[in-house]
Amino acid sequence: MSESAHELAAYAAPAKPLHGVPHEAAASVAEAIGLVAADLAATERALEEMLRSSIATIPAVAGHLAFAGGKRLRPLLTLLCARAAGYEDPARIVIAAAGELIHTATLLHDDVIDQGEFRRGRPAARLAFGNGLAVLTGDFCLARALQAIARTGCARASTTIADTITRMAEGEVAQLAACGDDSLDRERYAMVVERKTATLIAWCTSVAGLVDPAYVDALFTYGRELGIAFQLADDVIDYQSVQGETGKDPGQDVRDGKMTLPLILACQSDPRLHARVRTALAAGPPMLDATARALVDAVKSGDAIARANAIAMEHAERAATALAALPPSRAKTALESLTAYVVRRTA
Repeated sequence: MSESAHELAAYAAPAKPLHGVPHEAAASVAEAIGLVAADLAATERALEEMLRSSIATIPAVAGHLAFAGGKRLRPLLTLLCARAAGYEDPARIVIAAAGELIHTATLLHDDVIDQGEFRRGRPAARLAFGNGLAVLTGDFCLARALQAIARTGCARASTTIADTITRMAEGEVAQLAACGDDSLDRERYAMVVERKTATLIAWCTSVAGLVDPAYVDALFTYGRELGIAFQLADDVIDYQSVQGETGKDPGQDVRDGKMTLPLILACQSDPRLHARVRTALAAGPPMLDATARALVDAVKSGDAIARANAIAMEHAERAATALAALPPSRAKTALESLTAYVVRRTA
């Protein structure tokens, strides 16, 4: 089998994206991947090209994370949306790779900020190479993604990605500034989720705004709502995960002083729990492991997890509804199926 055939086979039946997903959802995701297998393989090659540098340390640090078995959700969404909208320009491959590269940059930066120890089942890049190299390589990834987009010659793509990265930075700053604050401000939480996670996914699903104008708004809305659902599901997983299953310790968000939706909902229902959280945050960081575990158990003992899941599903349903503007196609059906995957995964 040729190298190209091996790549296509790998995308036809990937292990990572289907982990922790019910069989029917796993089958639909596998079908979605099969629809754009050749484009995904081309995207992987483009990503490798973007990470090349005469400074050998850069591809070593970036590759430690970028090729560690990530879900590749953003490229998959980009390529499916391009197909659903009838957009066949080669720029779609560059956009798919750039979206993944920007995501890689944010993860490199996040692990330094949060002092993360594991990412995608292996030691975080900052532990393997140091904080400085992790941050600077993240900067390189952002710069290389912008460079690749600029070289397409699509002014709209350059403008939209610049706007997207600006909003992402605002969301990350807002989240960091709020760490340790026990406020139950759901509006602030929603703003952080929309900016730090959903805005990049929406850029990917709108294919940088380059598809037929009749479909741009619908695909952007699909991505924004799906991105919100994805982040809410992540926040739930943090309270339900088992050590070793997700590549980070269960309850890491509360250890980091982050008031995510499950904790906000639990505290709104139980003022005594809110008082415990306030005391724990005031004493840290770092929060004692025993304290964090007790808070996680308290959240799990009520209905906050179920309520947060229900809210995530509402956003996933809104994402699916947005696709009504697109003509019928296998790609559209695949995009609809991905809304179930996003909220039903466990990792």
